[in-house]
Amino acid sequence: MATKAAMGKKYQLLTSLYLVCAVFFGPVAVLLVAANFITDYFPNTSIVTLSFFIYLLTYIMLLIKIDFLGKLMLIVTSTITIIFLISSIDILLQVESFKFVLPSINIGEIGHSFMLVFWAIVGWEIIGNYSNEVKDAKTLTKAVIFSAVIVSLVYFLIALAVCFGDFGEKNSSFKLVWLIEPIFNDYSQIILTSVSVVLCIGTLILFVGGVARLISSLHLTPYTSKHSKNGTPIGALNSLSLIYFIILALVYIDYLSLENLVAFADGFFIANAIIGLITAIILFEKGFLKNGAVLLALLFFTILLFSNIFILLTIIGLFVFTYFKKI
Repeated sequence: MATKAAMGKKYQLLTSLYLVCAVFFGPVAVLLVAANFITDYFPNTSIVTLSFFIYLLTYIMLLIKIDFLGKLMLIVTSTITIIFLISSIDILLQVESFKFVLPSINIGEIGHSFMLVFWAIVGWEIIGNYSNEVKDAKTLTKAVIFSAVIVSLVYFLIALAVCFGDFGEKNSSFKLVWLIEPIFNDYSQIILTSVSVVLCIGTLILFVGGVARLISSLHLTPYTSKHSKNGTPIGALNSLSLIYFIILALVYIDYLSLENLVAFADGFFIANAIIGLITAIILFEKGFLKNGAVLLALLFFTILLFSNIFILLTIIGLFVFTYFKKI
């Protein structure tokens, strides 16, 4: 609504299209992450197959209205936040010397890394979809600020723990479970697996369900606008499901990878975020918020330039399409 008020219906449609395109790839990446956590318990099953069954579970949950999902996700996210907060602090307290060797810098690799790191803040744009359901706007503002501070603190401490922590003779690529092993010992893997899988499924329900409703509201085709008796946008949901099965098949034949999917989704998420920042620049009066929005818009645009050329062309193509579309 803010984009519509500041820039018009065309850009409201454009930001919706960018979000839809991002959710073509993002949920499959989440599925693969969830599958990676449980692969040790199913050694003879491929990650793609595990991802398929996790999505079937998610699909069933999307068809059923589960009122306690929000409370469940609050409990899970709070639990995993506390676990990593305490674990990171515990590791840092054991560090004897904080020495950091700056690696050689390659502009291309740094830019691509920023693209992938953007995944860590994906989700904030969804908050606007629920703003009308909050009676007191100050409550939403306080919640966003509180969440941003806590999430930033946890990310910062985890980054320090990874950089300076003593993980013994573990020479393989870093594993997240190492952060919590000093405190939770033999229970570390099952704790991390449980909360992570629930968190992934909750994320899928949030994004897939939200974007299915968005697609349905765009009235792209009669089928994607179809709803079930309980109000579920079944046409859009089935269309998204078909896309996910195709992408999983491409992952299975090694045509796509988890890194590809994250980078593709992030490209569209960043494009979506840039429109949101431009909206803020237009709506905010002169001051800190307006200047901050300008700075972030420039930063996000720079990061976007390191995206895959196909994604960049798609982003430009959608912009041209909406620019000339009569609304």
